[in-house]
Amino acid sequence: MTVRRQAIRVGAVVWAVVGALVAIPQVPEANSDARLLVGVASVLGPAAAVGAAILLGRRQVRWAGALLLVSVVTPTYYAWMLGVPALIAGLALLVAPRVVRADARA
Repeated sequence: MTVRRQAIRVGAVVWAVVGALVAIPQVPEANSDARLLVGVASVLGPAAAVGAAILLGRRQVRWAGALLLVSVVTPTYYAWMLGVPALIAGLALLVAPRVVRADARA
């Protein structure tokens, strides 16, 4: 596994943990009419980031990029900049997957 791919995997897991820690405690604070949507996004976003890490381990780089883009829906409220690295990495994996797909065996 390349260093880049491993770094993105670790970053995706860290993003999932941090996103969940920021988003899930705020679900009860959401407006009653938006609570379901916020709750789903608070679980779906971190789950997508973990899924991206798993897919990177399986060398499915473009799908991992797509899941990282989905993970950006995690509601981080005042800390919106936490999702920017996942957005950039997801776009990079979709646009240039060969950068992280190549390894010593190829």
